[in-house]
Amino acid sequence: MKHIIFIFGTLFFLNSCNTNNDGYKISGKINGAKGKVIYLASSNQTDSVKINDDNTFEFNGKITEPDFFNLYFNQTNPILLFVDSIDKINVEANTSNFAQNYKVTGSVTSEQIMQLQQKLNNTFNKVQKLYKETVLTADSAHIDSIRTVFTNESNALVENHRKEVFDFIKNNPGSFACLTALYQAFDSRSPVFNYDFDAPYYNLIDSALMAKYPNSKHSKEFHSQIVEIKQQLNREEMMGNKIREGMEAPDFEIPSTNGTPIKLSSFRGNYVLLDFWASWCSPCRQENPNVLIAFNKFQKKGFRVFQVSLDKEKDAWLSAINKDGLGQFKHGSDLQFWNCAPAKLYAVQSIPSNFLIDPKGIIIAKNLRGQQLIDVLSNIYNK
Repeated sequence: MKHIIFIFGTLFFLNSCNTNNDGYKISGKINGAKGKVIYLASSNQTDSVKINDDNTFEFNGKITEPDFFNLYFNQTNPILLFVDSIDKINVEANTSNFAQNYKVTGSVTSEQIMQLQQKLNNTFNKVQKLYKETVLTADSAHIDSIRTVFTNESNALVENHRKEVFDFIKNNPGSFACLTALYQAFDSRSPVFNYDFDAPYYNLIDSALMAKYPNSKHSKEFHSQIVEIKQQLNREEMMGNKIREGMEAPDFEIPSTNGTPIKLSSFRGNYVLLDFWASWCSPCRQENPNVLIAFNKFQKKGFRVFQVSLDKEKDAWLSAINKDGLGQFKHGSDLQFWNCAPAKLYAVQSIPSNFLIDPKGIIIAKNLRGQQLIDVLSNIYNK
């Protein structure tokens, strides 16, 4: 299944049982913002005020149902707030790190969103710091091993962050703040969570919201998306059954990193892992160190890795190969994204996806991950 990013954005509608609507107030103080214009935007309205001489601001308004609002100077760097019809919310921040280090009170959901965002920011900063202290300072003689260390340690930081968010979801499955957690990302190509790997948590939130807010438009929209994903997974499973263990691996030819064609059949005589991935796929990048460990352990016995990338940009593809220390693998890509011809041939609907092929060209296993790949190869080579 293609990595699904729900078309949610950052603005959400919720139903409310409030009948008294005295209006909401969102006020606060932004140090260093005197005279600047600050904006407050929901899905159907945008308001703005000028920051006072004492760096304070205030918005007042009325809504018929709770909503998510973005508070911002720049649309690319907003503070996300959950506003009920009579909430009195206070925000304190600085212009220098506006959405990265702020404090909000007056709304439990807004406070939860703040806490989740701060966890993400802290993890991102730790990864950046680690990168500067390892990869950027490494000499050329040790760069490959240093990259492996960085990948392993950064993956550990990300996994720790994921665990903390999972703990929050388990303790607060009926909070609409959980939905913002599902869309956390370090950048547009590196989502932290994905239904392929984290389905139990998506399903938990879906069940809790539908039970707690069955009439909420937002609950219904999220539920319909989960249903659609499950239906898509069933369709993809049926397609994937066409490429099965025990059959001869379909041959193909694809441009290598230097543009010369490379064929899958050129690996006949060796066990080869045909591995579909992409530079923009965070789970793929997290799995690469495991594939590299397996390769280093068994390459002298004839094990080979042939990675086929679903990238669109050659520079991004080559940079990821270099950054992840995958130079000893064989690589190919037609740079056609999900229209990648070999991916279609093998009915690949999600990545990472791999096929272990024996020396005669027969598929003997599919989608081996981590220690499982090493265990299978150990059984093969240690007979």
